[in-house]
Amino acid sequence: MKKTTLLLLSLLLLAGFLNAQEKTPKQPCFRVSSFSSSLGFGGAMTANTNEDYYILKNAVENPDLFVDISGFTNSGSNWSYNDMYYGGSGYYSGGSGNGNLLFNLGLTPYSKKLGKYRDNRELRFSVGGSMGSRNNFYYYDYNTFVIDTFQSVTGGGTVYADSAITKHYSYTLDFSEINFGFSYLFKTDVNRKVHFYAGVGMNYGIALRSSVSFYEDTFRSVYYYNEFNKPSEGESSFEMYHNNSYTTYSSATTSLKSPMQFVRVFIPFGLSLNLCKKPSSFFNHVDLYTELNPGVEFQILSSDKTYANPYFGVGFIGFRYKW
Repeated sequence: MKKTTLLLLSLLLLAGFLNAQEKTPKQPCFRVSSFSSSLGFGGAMTANTNEDYYILKNAVENPDLFVDISGFTNSGSNWSYNDMYYGGSGYYSGGSGNGNLLFNLGLTPYSKKLGKYRDNRELRFSVGGSMGSRNNFYYYDYNTFVIDTFQSVTGGGTVYADSAITKHYSYTLDFSEINFGFSYLFKTDVNRKVHFYAGVGMNYGIALRSSVSFYEDTFRSVYYYNEFNKPSEGESSFEMYHNNSYTTYSSATTSLKSPMQFVRVFIPFGLSLNLCKKPSSFFNHVDLYTELNPGVEFQILSSDKTYANPYFGVGFIGFRYKW
C-alpha cells in the first residue's frame, strides 16, 4: 500500500514538472533595446521686466551689485555716436539659451495581446547636463553737462565743451545643471531606412551652479560743438568732434541663495536614419537621429518665484545603438 502511494505521488510530481516545462515562460514587461546620446541646444523666452530685475536682486547673496533703476526709462533725448545708441537713460532686455548633452536608455514594452515586444514603442530614460543662461538685463545711463565755453577767433561763434558719461550695466543669470527625465515614443516602421517618431516627455534639472554675472563699463568723453550746430531735444543723431575719451570696466559675480531648478514638459519629434540594412553589419544596429522638443519650462528661481517659460529644445545630432 505504501509503495503504491509513493509511486502515485511520484507520477503526479513528474506530470506537474513536465506540464510546467510545456508552458510558455512569462516575459518581462520591458526589455533594454537601445542606448543613445545626443548633442544639442535649447532656448527659453524669459521674463526680463523691471519687476523681474528686483526679484532676481532679492534672490542673490550680494544684492549690492544691482543698481537702482527707478529712474531708467525709454524716453528722453537720443544721440548716436560711434555706432553706439544713447538715450537720456533707458533699458532693454534679452533672451536666453543653453547647450545640452544627453544620454538615453531605451526600453521596449511587451504586448501580451500580440505576444511580442513592440518595436514601434519605446520608453526612454535620460540623464544629461546643460550650461547656459536664463534671465538677462541690460541697462544704460547717459548724462552730459557743460564744462566750458569758448569764443571762436575765426568767427565761428561760441564753442561749447560738454562732458558726456555713458554707463552700461549687464546682468546675466548663468547656470550649469544636471537633469533626469523620461519620454514615451511612438514610432513608424523601424525596419525602414528612415523612420519618424513622436511622443511626450518630462525632465527635472537642478543647477550645480547658478549665479549672476555683473558687468559695467563707463565711457567718458569731452565733446566740442558750436552754437550753429547744437543738438536739439529729441534729435536722434548728432555728429560732433570729441577728444579725451576713455572707458573703464568692472565685473563681479554673485551666487543665488539656493540652487535654481527646472521642470520641463515637452513633445519630442524626431527623425532616425539607419546607417546600414545588411543584417551582418555592425552599422545595422546604429542610427543617426535629430530631434525637436517644444514645450514649457518651469524655472524655479527661488521658493517665492517660479516662471513658466515657453521652451524649445533641439537634439542637433545623436546616435543610437540598438539590439
